[in-house]
This record gives sequence, C-alpha cells and structure tokens, in this order.
Amino acid sequence: MTSTQPDDLITRLIEADKPADVVHAGAACLAEMLDGFRWVRSRHSLERRESVRREVLQLEKGKWNRSGHLIKFTVTSLTVFDDDLGRWRRANPELTVHRPESVESIFCASSFLDLPGQYFVVLTQPEERPTKLEQFAAHLRDTALPWFASTADPEQIARAAPDPLLTGWGFAQDLVEFLVSTGHHPQAQALWKRVQEHQPAHQQAFAAGRAMAGTRERPRWHTPEALGWNASVLGLL
Repeated sequence: MTSTQPDDLITRLIEADKPADVVHAGAACLAEMLDGFRWVRSRHSLERRESVRREVLQLEKGKWNRSGHLIKFTVTSLTVFDDDLGRWRRANPELTVHRPESVESIFCASSFLDLPGQYFVVLTQPEERPTKLEQFAAHLRDTALPWFASTADPEQIARAAPDPLLTGWGFAQDLVEFLVSTGHHPQAQALWKRVQEHQPAHQQAFAAGRAMAGTRERPRWHTPEALGWNASVLGLL
C-alpha cells in the first residue's frame, strides 16, 4: 500500500470479512491510489470531477463472492459526463437527437472489458489485499487514465480520441457535439473527417442521415445515420 494511504483504510481493508465490506474498503483504497478519484458507494463507482467534467469507473462485485472462498470486484465500464454539454443539449434540442434523461450529459463511454489486460481484482486473502490493489491501480493508471485523458483536451480530441469511440454505433456524435458546443468548430470538422475515413462502410448511412436532416426527420442515437444527420445540422459539411 502506498505511504499516502490512511492507516484506517488499510486496517479496514485487511480486517474486513464480509464480501460487501471488503469490496467497500478495497474500492475506497483504490480511489486513494488514483489521482483525484473518490469512491461513491451509492453509485458503486470511482469518480473524478474536474469542473463540469465527471469521469466514472463503474464497479461490480463478484456474483459468487463468499467469505474465505472468493471475493472480487470488476471494473465494468468507463464513462465521461459533461454538465455544460447537457445544458447545451437542453437549450438546443434541434441540434441533437433524443437521449434518455439519465445520459443527457454523456460525453463518451466504453466497456472496460474492451481495454487490454485484467478487468477485476481478487481480494480473498486478507494479507494479499494491499498488494493486489496496488497492482490493479497500476493497471488502471496504464489503461483507464490514458483513456480518460484522450478526450480531456478539446484541441486534441480529433486526433487523440480512441478509434472504438468513432464507430457507427459509438460516441463520435457526442464528441462532435461537445466540440461545437464549446466553440471548437474546426476540431469538430476534423473529427467528422476522421470518422468518415475510419468508417468507409457507413458512407451510405451517413448520406441517409444528411437526407433526414433535410426533411427534418430525426435518427436514433448511436446509429451511423445519426452521425450524418449530426454533421449536417451542425454545419460540418
């Protein structure tokens, strides 16, 4: 355990017996190992807030957890929310497609299982828990934190956003909306260009989306048609 870990957290982690208590103590310790994150037990997530941006690592306890036999938790997903983006969407409904209210401020997301390496940590043996968490924290610093960083700078998103976000059913539309909403129109155009180059098989769907914009039809969120529609209504063509 790192020297910055409060002693009471270390004690709780090692002495906990019930799986729920071990997971809670382990997640709290893990948050202390990751710069700026905190454990939000009510949402079962590790979260970091920087101004209007909120980065979320969603955790899930093991289905078969049992004291003395197996205690583990998994990081299932990574998500970024932006409060200003949500406000922009509410103020400009004609420039965005409908989303569920719970994700009105969503910026981008990914399954953690799609990133390389281990996606869970086993905390069954009390004496091994600190070391296991340190190893898992190092893995998150190598995988999850760079993923978050790739979309943190509006000037770099068009270049740095991971390819999986730019699929026809990914979050390119959300990233483009963010760039337009923050006044980064050239970067939004550059990202739209990259999407087209990255997804040549969807050119027909993009065209269909542009045609929908002309007839005031609205495509479904997370479809290739939505990307074409989005580019048209935001003036990226």
